[in-house]
Amino acid sequence: MRTTHAICLALLIAGLGLALRLGLPVAPVDAPFRAVLKAYAAPDPSAAEPSNTAETSTP
Repeated sequence: MRTTHAICLALLIAGLGLALRLGLPVAPVDAPFRAVLKAYAAPDPSAAEPSNTAETSTP
């Protein structure tokens, strides 16, 4: 593929992506989706209770 063809193809793809981004509305995040994100979020390490097992406690 020649360089000019590659550049034209890249510009065409970029233009199509921009047109889709501007042409289609972005769906808002709803409450159930936020609940799923909150359920899978990493726990806050400062809120965790210290472990009482020998394998995970610090010496």
